[in-house]
Amino acid sequence: MNISETDELNNTQTMHSPEKKAPENNDMFDVIIIGSGPSGMSAGICASRADLKTLIIEKALPGGECSTACKIDNFIGQPKHGILGEELGRVMEEQLFSNDIHYTCETVIDFINLQGPVKTVITSLGNEYRAKTIILAIGLEPKKLNADFESQFMGHGISYYAQADPSYYENKNAVVIGGGNCACYAADYLSNFVNHVYMVHNFDQLRAVKKLKQKIESNENITLMWNSKVTEVFGIDHVEKVKTEHVLTGQSTWLDAQGIFIYIGRTPPQDIVRFDIELDEKGFIITDEYMRTNIPGVYAAGDIRSKQVRQIAPAVSDGMIAAINAERDYFR
Repeated sequence: MNISETDELNNTQTMHSPEKKAPENNDMFDVIIIGSGPSGMSAGICASRADLKTLIIEKALPGGECSTACKIDNFIGQPKHGILGEELGRVMEEQLFSNDIHYTCETVIDFINLQGPVKTVITSLGNEYRAKTIILAIGLEPKKLNADFESQFMGHGISYYAQADPSYYENKNAVVIGGGNCACYAADYLSNFVNHVYMVHNFDQLRAVKKLKQKIESNENITLMWNSKVTEVFGIDHVEKVKTEHVLTGQSTWLDAQGIFIYIGRTPPQDIVRFDIELDEKGFIITDEYMRTNIPGVYAAGDIRSKQVRQIAPAVSDGMIAAINAERDYFR
């Protein structure tokens, strides 16, 4: 390939690279999607293809918690050895912005006239965006320990995401709190480059799928600490030592560890309660099979829904169904 051909290829790639269209304050949209995880991006693509003027509002980065997953191997169409969440999020983002979609990185703080025919979304930047329909794809938040050391060392050795800064923990020791699938994936991921991983779990067995449990239990670089909890953390500017306690015997152990990764579950955002949207006893949004909530013109999709399975595949399905029914209900 000669230089001119290379230039032509680069120009073509630049011309077709996905771009984020920023909205204007007080813009009117057909649908506003809050959240850009798999369900939000799926809804956005489907709404755009239905020729609806679409805005996605995301407080963080496209991909949601999917982008923070250590490994994803249960979503069809991916390599047989799985894919990093960050990579899957990037591919989804590229597909999203190949469509005609407005996008803004802001935090939604309130709604006006949510029950009315035109709903207004207010953001932390003072912007207001209006739409006939809204799709809530806000996902879940990491469940917190609610311990003093958690807030003290957050960002200084404590994190909810094992991929946050892997190079820093190379050849150091790490603690993973939890025993479910996500905790096991995090421990397995960390074991590839940290000196040693301690899994602190307050039960006597892992609550993960069989194959993953076997992989963790046979990993010589992972020590399982059953029936245990973290009670204290010591450090000057960063985590240096971690104190654990056996919940049955009360015996304490100090670990030399520089990182703590918390994987004890996820919970719905608490501020959603004040918007008169019907929730179940655990705080998840109740919808019908068409993703409609109790408020006309407001739909919900993804992990925030009250349902049995919370994985990428049903989240993508939820988003598509929500967008299809928003278009059918209000734009035909």
